[in-house]
Amino acid sequence: MKKKFTMATVAMLSLTLVGCGGAKNNAKENAAKENNKKVEATANAKAETAAMLKDGTYTGKSSEDKYGGYVEVTITVADGKISDTVVKNLDKEGKEKGEDYGKEAGEDGYKTAQMTLEASQKYGKELTERGSVEEVEAISGATQSYDQFVEAANSALEQAK
Repeated sequence: MKKKFTMATVAMLSLTLVGCGGAKNNAKENAAKENNKKVEATANAKAETAAMLKDGTYTGKSSEDKYGGYVEVTITVADGKISDTVVKNLDKEGKEKGEDYGKEAGEDGYKTAQMTLEASQKYGKELTERGSVEEVEAISGATQSYDQFVEAANSALEQAK
């Protein structure tokens, strides 16, 4: 009787282990399939966006920050693709922020302000290279500029559809 019980227990444990191993493999396969779907969806979205853009030049504007400043993004579309992106950081009077921007905030504030202006230009270059706002990565320390860039760029792209 003990032998039968031991054999039955061993058989059940074996089946349990085999079943768990299969679940792990299925989980890995499912994760790989999900990742492939995401990559494919991104590629499809990028292709759809490019196919839907009308040639021309379009300008979008972000909402104002707490100081009245805003970002303006002008995209040029040629052959259905973004061929150029110009990003302007403007103050509340509509004047472009330049090398004096942030000086009144002291040395650290000035460095940060200038870094955000530089980051905005990188955002524009990335948009032209990658063709999709979703693929432009935020730069640490320039999140507000990034958010304003995304808002303005999406506004310009909506006009191009």
